[in-house]
Amino acid sequence: MNRTPRGFTLLETLIALAVLSVGLLGAAALLLDSLRGQDGALRRLNALTLVRDMADRIRANPRGGVHYNSTMPAAAGTACREPGGCDIEQLAAEDCAHFQSAAHSLFPREGTDARVEFAPATGPATPARYVITLRWSDARNDAGTDSVALQVLWQAPVAG
Repeated sequence: MNRTPRGFTLLETLIALAVLSVGLLGAAALLLDSLRGQDGALRRLNALTLVRDMADRIRANPRGGVHYNSTMPAAAGTACREPGGCDIEQLAAEDCAHFQSAAHSLFPREGTDARVEFAPATGPATPARYVITLRWSDARNDAGTDSVALQVLWQAPVAG
């Protein structure tokens, strides 16, 4: 009686297990990389939402002009709680303070820089502009930082 062996040997089973393990480790690494990428995209989306909110605040206070420039010292004022209870400068200072605090709560690490730069018009054909920038530390990024910037053109309101 000559019997041919059926089934797998122990060596074949170990080789198949090793190949399966390498494939599963590759899939796990791919999953972790995609989760890291999703986290970075969510951070950028939140930063862009915050920058766009600041642009809307600037558009809502069209006479604010240079008062939104964060490179200049901010005027100390009281908080504006009522719709007509504050002037242009106070509203601009409150908007800038909100932008700063929201940026630091969104990115609590050190190195978060939220700034609004105002460039006045240089001629009648050139509008003034705001550059709203939000930079934050990101250890996952090769550069160590990440940023979002938005440029808003501003025309002085017409009297009337």
